Amino acid sequence: MKLSDEDRDRLALHTAFAVHQLARYVADRPDVAQDIRDRLRGHISAIEGVMVTSGHDWIRDEMEATEAALQ
Repeated sequence: MKLSDEDRDRLALHTAFAVHQLARYVADRPDVAQDIRDRLRGHISAIEGVMVTSGHDWIRDEMEATEAALQ
């Protein structure tokens, strides 16, 4: 099965939001190792960059808050 470009883009966007929600959850957990927090922070930063570049800049503040909370 091959996804259309639109379906692929929607899947990527929903996946990015899911990763962000998981990262927000992890950010509130004191029992998560720092190396995992660091990796998630890097992924959130990359996702934020792609989303902002593609016109989804409304999520920037929330993703930056999640990045900060992961430190």
